[in-house]
Amino acid sequence: MAIGGLVGAGLLLLLVLYPEKSLLKLLENPEVSSPAQQRYLEALLHLRTGDTELVIPLVRSYLAAGCTEKAAAALSHQRGRLSVEQLKTVMALQYELRRQELEWMSLNEPGWEIARKNYAAQIEQMRKAGATSQDLARYLADARRLGDGITVQRLERVLGRDADPLSAEVAAAIALGKGDYRGAAAHYFKGMQTSSSDQKRSLFLAGVRALQSGNLVQEALLAAEVHLTSDLAKDRSILKYLVTLSLAANRPDKAQLYVRRALGYSSDVDKTRVKP
Repeated sequence: MAIGGLVGAGLLLLLVLYPEKSLLKLLENPEVSSPAQQRYLEALLHLRTGDTELVIPLVRSYLAAGCTEKAAAALSHQRGRLSVEQLKTVMALQYELRRQELEWMSLNEPGWEIARKNYAAQIEQMRKAGATSQDLARYLADARRLGDGITVQRLERVLGRDADPLSAEVAAAIALGKGDYRGAAAHYFKGMQTSSSDQKRSLFLAGVRALQSGNLVQEALLAAEVHLTSDLAKDRSILKYLVTLSLAANRPDKAQLYVRRALGYSSDVDKTRVKP
């Protein structure tokens, strides 16, 4: 009781000393799943029951720790109207909840079929809400890993039916769903040839990330060098991403070149290939 009282007093002190917004900033890291973080957010929720700005980081924290029952309970208590961004975030958390619920069960275990149907229903809800081909491809890959053959077949039909069959994104999405990371990247990069500047940027990043998601980091870095156009080479956000990718590929020399380019230094010593 004494320890519990001290913990409770500590939480109250935090709530008194820090505005809620400040505490949320301290606790919003999605990688943090400590019991302390959860306690702080739970204490805040006692003051603001159902507040979406509190529910979201708490549910994210529960899911990071694999606490699906707590996450489901917290989501069920969400109240009030959601902004567009909040709705997208809540739906993404609901998807992750359903995915984890199915993942924690063995195939054909009692309750597995119910979990599978809940998972499939969540995907259908997100599809109707405007999920992109890339989103559907990710769901397809997840369903395949989870052993949900019914959802796999349905998503393959949806991807082939609802979008332009000539679209690079659709072809890449289907390849990703089958675990073909190189094939997906090839489709994205091919699509760059006939795309606008904005589309070209999106396809470039999607292609590199497709390889990276397949743990083909060295290939991702090489592909980035090959397909980096002169326009994209001026995009600081892309250059920052390539710095991180270079370090992940254990190529600090490449990272240094991209840092120099991002800072606007002369590229005299930059041997990185750039397409015109």
